[in-house]
Amino acid sequence: MTRIAVEGQAKRTHPAERGTVNLHVVFSGTLRSDVVQQVARTHTILVDQAKAHVAAGAAERWESASVHSYVYDDRVKNSESGGKQRVRRFRASARLSVTFSDFEVLSTWLADVMDVDGVEIDWVSWTLTDETRKALQAEARVEAAEETVVRAQSYADALGLGPVAPVALYEAGLRGGSDGGNAPMYAMRAGAMGASGGGAQVELQPRDIDVEITLSADYETGPAVDR
Repeated sequence: MTRIAVEGQAKRTHPAERGTVNLHVVFSGTLRSDVVQQVARTHTILVDQAKAHVAAGAAERWESASVHSYVYDDRVKNSESGGKQRVRRFRASARLSVTFSDFEVLSTWLADVMDVDGVEIDWVSWTLTDETRKALQAEARVEAAEETVVRAQSYADALGLGPVAPVALYEAGLRGGSDGGNAPMYAMRAGAMGASGGGAQVELQPRDIDVEITLSADYETGPAVDR
């Protein structure tokens, strides 16, 4: 018996279906109460807007699970002595992420919040729905598995061996001694193209998302066939 080890790969490409805006509200100052109030006030306004977009069907969900505050010392110039003096300052921040299904509304809202004092945009991520991703992965798995059969049989034919029979099939990272390989994944990239003419809107052009599957498989054949 001869064992043949091969790899199979497949990819499906699909336009992004969801866009998530990740941002945080941050203020700093010398009075703790003022800083906290500024963050709370601005964050509440943004959360109310997020809830409205979800209620209207333009957004799928919103999340806000991170709040931070800390104290630090800042050294500023003393106008009287000309030297440096230490000033105690307070800083507070709160994060918010909103997942949109309507990209036009996302772009408009993004332009609006970019103009709000204290708001910093971290990134915009692009994804597929779970249903689409699972369907594409299922298709890619079949194609990747079929490719292992074709490749193994090609090697067997070249060596004058008989038909191949599967012995084992491994998803990426599951074969013993491997370094993990390329795990089944979906990747994305998006580029901000700048403000569009006319209304306040940031034009975004998300790149299509790739769903990739990599498998490895072992096949066995009979003894070499005389030619």
